[in-house]
Amino acid sequence: MVDHVLRLKLALLTSSFRSGPTLNRTIAALALALAVAVAVAIVVLGATVDVANAEHRAGIVIVGAALSVALAITPLTSGLGSAMEPRRFASFPLSPRRLAVSLGAAAAVGVPGVLAILLGVGLESAWSETPTGGAAVVAGVLAAAAIILTSQYLVVVGIQLAVSPAARQLVTAMARAVIAVALAVAVTTVLVVRSGENGDTLVTVAGTLANTPVGMLWAAPGSDLAALLARLLGGAAMLAVLIAGWGFIVTRLLVSPQRERAVHHAAGLGWFDLVPATQAGVIAARSLIYWTRDARYRLVLFALPIAPLLMMLAFAIAGTPVPPLWLLPLPVLALFLGWFAHNDVAYDHTALWVHVAAPLKGAADRWGRVVPPLLIGVPLIVALAPLLALWSGVEGVLPALIGVSVGLLLTGLGVSSVASVVGAYPAPRPDGGPFDQPPTLGVRAGWSQSLALLATVAFMTPALVVAWWGFTEPEWFAIAGIAGVSTGIGMLLLGIIIGGRAFRRRAPELLDLVLRT
Repeated sequence: MVDHVLRLKLALLTSSFRSGPTLNRTIAALALALAVAVAVAIVVLGATVDVANAEHRAGIVIVGAALSVALAITPLTSGLGSAMEPRRFASFPLSPRRLAVSLGAAAAVGVPGVLAILLGVGLESAWSETPTGGAAVVAGVLAAAAIILTSQYLVVVGIQLAVSPAARQLVTAMARAVIAVALAVAVTTVLVVRSGENGDTLVTVAGTLANTPVGMLWAAPGSDLAALLARLLGGAAMLAVLIAGWGFIVTRLLVSPQRERAVHHAAGLGWFDLVPATQAGVIAARSLIYWTRDARYRLVLFALPIAPLLMMLAFAIAGTPVPPLWLLPLPVLALFLGWFAHNDVAYDHTALWVHVAAPLKGAADRWGRVVPPLLIGVPLIVALAPLLALWSGVEGVLPALIGVSVGLLLTGLGVSSVASVVGAYPAPRPDGGPFDQPPTLGVRAGWSQSLALLATVAFMTPALVVAWWGFTEPEWFAIAGIAGVSTGIGMLLLGIIIGGRAFRRRAPELLDLVLRT
């Protein structure tokens, strides 16, 4: 049976290159070329690394862990209609145990599986001329098998979660974002190792990863005897659990019904029951529905924490002390949360005609649209600021952290209240994916995005400068907090007034824009 499933998997892979739409064949060819490039890089780096160098050993652990995560998640990036999903074989008289073995073997036949095997080979080649070369072989085999099985688990979980087109697009987008972060970590680590600087940071990060499931096997060959045996046994136990669990999951999927999207018959009007019966309240309720149900907004909520974490990681690897870096995520998150609304009007698409046809005040429209970011951002800032200030170890920084973060959020919303009217550009349709882009998108989008972000930072520059002074004279932190909140409130009110007047004046043009998208 295994050979039949393997032939099926090979047929599915080769079908991507058969005659068909040119775009699909081009994408498949590019994916294959990228996979070959990654494979060559893995082998070359594995052969040229110097395991006698502590920084190189740390690089092996970090890169191995990052690529393990990327390879395990890769099957989710091409959609979730996998023909090798266990439930698709439910109508055939197959033994669940044999099917589990066959699907596990088929998972190794494909780009992610081959790259996982090559990643293990790279580990073995790096340690081949050392006394722990045999342990590296065992660790590489265990790591490759664990990556392949984990990818199968994630496919099953993803299919169970993706019960609607919007959910499938969200899962795919999240997987691509995680892979992008993992590849960025791997490339940055390689560059830092080659530069020969900031080795202590790499060793610290690698030491932490070595005690986790994603890093223990990559660190095993460079450990002392006790740690080596413990990590190999831990890897073997992890693989045994994955194998046993995979057989159980396949058995359950073959007999359990397909999960379907639940239809909720909610009483009342939802958000509309919770807001005041005013123009701004109604628009706030509709905006809250968008932010909680629309895949375009959900992607933003998922991606918001990624940018600060990437910045922290880049600075940490570059040698910046880690504790003060905890002051970075909250202001950056507030900045992008306020900036995202810079094209909010275009996201309404044809629903905008209601705003144009009704005797709606422009300020009411502007106020209603800023409610969701405020409900998300302000509680988040208040809740996280004390913890991040404590972790930073900077005395007296809490007022500045709260004030600057709130100021960036409010200033961003004020600027966006104007930019979404005077600088609106075509946006993805409500029924499209979060990465879909209209064909009429031009340079206007780039200018609008850049100017909105730069304007927010420019208006907040005085408060940011005063906060910077606080690192030498802590009494400036309190002043920076007051300056940040004052600037944010002033810019929000000014943006509401200017944006409201511009909205009523440009309403027909905005409606024409969204109708042409």
